[in-house]
Amino acid sequence: MLPPTFESKEQRKGEASGDFQEFDLGGKTNTKGKLAMDAALERKTQAHTSEVENYNETLSEKVKYPVDKNRLDDPHIKANLLFQAHFSQLELPISDYVTDLKSVLDQSIRIIQAMIDICANSGWLSSSITCMRLLQMIMQGLWFGKDSSLWMLPCMNTDLISSLSQRGISSVQELLDIPKTALQTVTANFPASRLYQDLQHFPHIKVKLKIQRRDTDGEKSDILNIRLEKINSRRHSSRAFVPRFPKIKEEQWWLVLANTSTSELYALKRVSFSDHLNTSMKLPLTPANLQVNDFYPSNLWFSFSSCSSYTHYTNNMNSVQNFQETQYLPYMSTGWK
Repeated sequence: MLPPTFESKEQRKGEASGDFQEFDLGGKTNTKGKLAMDAALERKTQAHTSEVENYNETLSEKVKYPVDKNRLDDPHIKANLLFQAHFSQLELPISDYVTDLKSVLDQSIRIIQAMIDICANSGWLSSSITCMRLLQMIMQGLWFGKDSSLWMLPCMNTDLISSLSQRGISSVQELLDIPKTALQTVTANFPASRLYQDLQHFPHIKVKLKIQRRDTDGEKSDILNIRLEKINSRRHSSRAFVPRFPKIKEEQWWLVLANTSTSELYALKRVSFSDHLNTSMKLPLTPANLQVNDFYPSNLWFSFSSCSSYTHYTNNMNSVQNFQETQYLPYMSTGWK
């Protein structure tokens, strides 16, 4: 004798109202209920897609660069819009887009770092620098070449930008070169103490270079010795100041050895440190005299880089063995910020 079948009030109510549900009846499927569920799921998916398209269309009207309006449901278009909104600091339509932006930014870091490695291995200087700039844009939430590096400061506003511009100040480095006691003379009515406090978030790094020749097993090579040392209040910290990036980041710097006249990249090294760092890079073996440039761009900040330039004489090492230079970061490099 089969046991009695018990039905809940909800099940009986569902049958009465025509809301179909799927039950397992001895391995058989309630086909009618399954079709109803599939149809409901399809309607829900279509409604969600329509909402995404509407949000993307609204956002596309605010961004700097247009997107294909016929592909507003494409996830690549959405990622494009999220990046542009981040660089322009636009308000996102719903909280889901904020979550999506965090995911896009986080995943993009690994992709761009891989792009930099590929460009460096191929010897492409301009492409490597372009990728580095893109990473800086993602970290700072600003447009490179369109937004002043002064906007990296949380206290910055249009009135303060205007006041600084009238005094010939257009970058964070120029502000860092002004003594604390003289800051009020360039900030007008804005409190200099607040500006000084924001400036302390950025590192001030001393760069020392020296070229030496090494003779290993009868093979001679030219080595560029590099010493980086923090000299301001952030000396013992490597925590990055990136208020518009959703995650905590550590400072990183690229050491780039290149020939800017031919746009050829010879070597690239990614480094990070909290107090000081001693490292070296092997100079290229070239058939003739060569103008060599060293760049020290940050992975975080616009205009935080240094550029050293010297001539590498392969036929007369006496002229380069005594080469020694000391610089300070942040330093405006030649040709790019």
